[in-house]
Amino acid sequence: MHDSGHDYAINYVGGVEILTHPLYVKRSAQTFKEIKADLTDLKAELEDIQANMDNLALVSYLSTLIRISGLI
Repeated sequence: MHDSGHDYAINYVGGVEILTHPLYVKRSAQTFKEIKADLTDLKAELEDIQANMDNLALVSYLSTLIRISGLI
């Protein structure tokens, strides 16, 4: 197991508003094995999202994928 050095609980606070977002559609069709192999691109996608309340659910979803990938 990979220890990222963080003791943060994994909590996804998103809602249905992201279900049609292209990044959600893309990543929700992948397995965690595929996501882990594509982690650099996922992080780059997250970096390009504006840091505002409108994007909080998407940021939370993508961040959760990154954190879970670090656990496996």
